[in-house]
Amino acid sequence: MGLYSHMFSHYDGGHNHPVNRALHMIAIPAGFSSLIVIWWHWIVALFLIPTAFSLAWLGHLIEGNKAAFLTNPAHAFVAPVWMARKILGMGAKKTAQQLSTRQANRSV
Repeated sequence: MGLYSHMFSHYDGGHNHPVNRALHMIAIPAGFSSLIVIWWHWIVALFLIPTAFSLAWLGHLIEGNKAAFLTNPAHAFVAPVWMARKILGMGAKKTAQQLSTRQANRSV
């Protein structure tokens, strides 16, 4: 398994609760949009950052685990890809394929 696949699998595994996933679907765009908004209105951008982190932390509080960002800050870059895959319906299919591949490799 490659580095990205490992990071994605770890990130996905920490976001199983539906409320946590929903809060992250709001928090991730809010956080990343602050990088763009800061050029036009820095006060709004500075409001978006703590809002995004608060929503994500609330999700992890509900799920009962730590944010993946705490174990590896690079997970912040996995987050938007994770969100896009969930929206496009690619996450569950990929995870099922990885599980079946792992099971096949273990039985060999």
